[in-house]
Amino acid sequence: TPDSVSISIVNHSGPMTEGEQYELQCNVYNVTPVQYLTVKWYKGHTLLNQTTFTNTSKTPVNEKATLLIRPDRADDGAQYRCEAELNLGEVNPTKLSGPLSVDVL
Repeated sequence: TPDSVSISIVNHSGPMTEGEQYELQCNVYNVTPVQYLTVKWYKGHTLLNQTTFTNTSKTPVNEKATLLIRPDRADDGAQYRCEAELNLGEVNPTKLSGPLSVDVL
């Protein structure tokens, strides 16, 4: 499994403005084999999107996935998180990021 997984907002801090577009980034540190990695995005318990990778590197690397969001007032206080899953057959180890709470104005 990866050493760690983190989530952040790209080039933004503070409350979000309703209707504006923001980019969330999920960083997956020290993962191999990358071609079996899937990054899943959640808002609360709802799966929003997932990203797979084609890198065939045999040595551990850092990977990132991004998700574009356009929050509205109903998203105020919503928690986003990302999950790194290695699809290795019968055993699929996962590692979660901590939650990222968003404030929407």
